[in-house]
Amino acid sequence: MAASANPIYSWPNSQDDYQLRDVIGVGATAVVYSAYCKPRNEKCAIKRINLEKWNTSMDELLKEIQAMSSCSHENVVTYYTSFVVNDELWLVLKLLEGGSLLDVIKHKMKVANCKHGVFDEATIATVLKEVLKGLEYFHSNGQIHRDIKAGNILLGEDGTVQIADFGVSAWLATGRDMSRQKVRHTFVGTPCWMAPEVMEQDHGYDFKADIWSFGITAIEMATGTAPYHKYPPMKVLMLTLQNDPPNLDTGADEKEQYKAYGKTFRKMIVDCLQKDPSKRPTATELLKHPFFKKAKDRKYLTQTLVAIGPSMETRVHKASKRQSGASGRLHRTVTGEWVWSEEEEEASEAPDSDEDTSLTDDKRPMNELQRADSSGSENEQEPTDNTKRAVSRQSVEAEPPIINLVLRLRNTRGELNDIRFEFIIGKDSAEGIAAELVGAGLVDPHDSVPISLNLAKLLDAQLASGQSAPKAVTFHLNSTGPNEQFDDKTLIGFAQISIVE
Repeated sequence: MAASANPIYSWPNSQDDYQLRDVIGVGATAVVYSAYCKPRNEKCAIKRINLEKWNTSMDELLKEIQAMSSCSHENVVTYYTSFVVNDELWLVLKLLEGGSLLDVIKHKMKVANCKHGVFDEATIATVLKEVLKGLEYFHSNGQIHRDIKAGNILLGEDGTVQIADFGVSAWLATGRDMSRQKVRHTFVGTPCWMAPEVMEQDHGYDFKADIWSFGITAIEMATGTAPYHKYPPMKVLMLTLQNDPPNLDTGADEKEQYKAYGKTFRKMIVDCLQKDPSKRPTATELLKHPFFKKAKDRKYLTQTLVAIGPSMETRVHKASKRQSGASGRLHRTVTGEWVWSEEEEEASEAPDSDEDTSLTDDKRPMNELQRADSSGSENEQEPTDNTKRAVSRQSVEAEPPIINLVLRLRNTRGELNDIRFEFIIGKDSAEGIAAELVGAGLVDPHDSVPISLNLAKLLDAQLASGQSAPKAVTFHLNSTGPNEQFDDKTLIGFAQISIVE
């Protein structure tokens, strides 16, 4: 834990001891504020998480708090304490006033000519070396992060680099006994940064999934975007599984667009983006890579990153706009495992009159479960079996009215899943949606009929009554055993379909 100006006071667990200030981040289920702790006379950040939207158990919640409270490293955002206020969980965290790395990337791309690269190699090496130190710490303690990307890398005003949103992290082993290492089977992460083995849901995955995401983040720091960023999530899954691993030139507008970047940087990316996880280096091995000899100190980052990033006022303004009318939604995830990524989703904002419209491609929502766009890929192939497991829907040409929905139910391990999908009026049917969910392996075949019937019921009511119609329906599942202790509140033996705005 970071040193305090008033160490005599521990971090209090009372709402009255904190003064909320500006909104600095907005996610699907959480709002982040800059705040002031009155007893300690100290700034902090408070993440207010709406527990009703998660519908998770206290045991699952406590596991995530344990993961955060057990972390103590200079490259991991410091967790101070947490407490419940009405229907919200308040997390008290260290405030990093430099914002996220993604903030800086987007700001620089907006105000400068970054056609041939966003940051120089020294800046990239310096940031990524600090991220690697944080990953090394996670992995040595039997944890994986599972959502490494620029949006989850925070900057201090002194050039500090810290990994955030590690509520997604999961324990692989107990303590430091890596001999007991296990693999995970949870579909978590943001599609553009997601490792192939996480997408496949076949043999599980381990900490090497973070190394893939790290490699994608390296590309993001150079080009400003992740590979395949122009495509909706389902198409991203297809391209990642079918194509060769991406590199700096994947999706480049012109040949040799990024020729300024050298061989050691490119080799580091290739090493990270091996489809076979066993061929990827560990974080410890990567720290010895020749590329990181180019890394400099924190002072260098204050000049090349912090100084050129958007002001706190600018970030507050954007966050406030998102809070009042934001659309950002999380990708499909296990709700018992907190995915608090605050996507810098700006699709709803009209570009400024003097803004390069080519940047609007970056503003497409990449964290919603959308149908795949089958046009525009010269590398498209017939889907493989693994792709069919990951990609559940195909493209449509027109733009008829769309209703966004989420199906919430427990998987075979009892974990709550959110499955977000679209219903296109005039093209989709409730039976077809249910069949696709079954075909994708997301729901039990026995539940196809109740899902279909209740989806149709919800949509019919919505179309008939409009705003006065119910926005959700909870129903019993056929796949549950006769001895199950059913509970429609915690969705044991039940599922819920909701319409999301």
